Amino acid sequence: MNPDPFVEPINRATEAGTAVVTFAADSPNSKRVSYVTSDNAREGRVAAQQVAEDMGGSGQYAVLENPGQDNHDRRVAAFIEEMEDNYPDMELVGRASTGQDPNKAYQAVLSLAQANPELGAVFMPEASSAMGAAQAAKEAGGDIRVMSVDVNASVLDMIQAGEMFGAINPNQGTQGYYGFLLLWLAKHPELIDPMNDHAEAGFNPMGIPVLDNGYSVVTQENAESFYWDKYLKKRGTRGIEG
Repeated sequence: MNPDPFVEPINRATEAGTAVVTFAADSPNSKRVSYVTSDNAREGRVAAQQVAEDMGGSGQYAVLENPGQDNHDRRVAAFIEEMEDNYPDMELVGRASTGQDPNKAYQAVLSLAQANPELGAVFMPEASSAMGAAQAAKEAGGDIRVMSVDVNASVLDMIQAGEMFGAINPNQGTQGYYGFLLLWLAKHPELIDPMNDHAEAGFNPMGIPVLDNGYSVVTQENAESFYWDKYLKKRGTRGIEG
């Protein structure tokens, strides 16, 4: 979650001959060879667009956040920036730190709704807070659009039930798949011979600074496609039946 403490062990592993690929959250100042991620800034911007368009470009919104985790901070910053740049009639009326705690999110949304009776939406950069936020929004009358990044089974259930507005889902399956492929290629650099000075300079020719694994906008209409257990069952994954 904090990139700096990982620099030394990643560098130590690299110097010992073990290639390192990061995913979701990066350690950019380390010697990792690749970083697989969704574009956190784009996720925040798209989430803002979804909310603002549904509100007709005008109204009050709030954000829940998890300060200090780089990818979460990027999502929140991009969400607010998109609102300020392109939806000037959308007003930010509150921010609350929940630390990914559903109970804190529940209390925060109740307080925000009480202080701002016209609150129309609340955004958070992760799924855990969404569960508490959606419950609070329901108790507050159900008029607050709850939008998160990331999903879990509970979040998908709430989206399908109309208790959450939606979510931005980074393509975790692609993230894991590409992450494994990049690790394999990093382990076998002899298979790659690009037109550069890798041989003379002594660096791994596989290096890909950032690979974008993409994202999906999850709504009531398509939420069924994102359940992990159903996906594994469809693929015939061994052990899924217990």
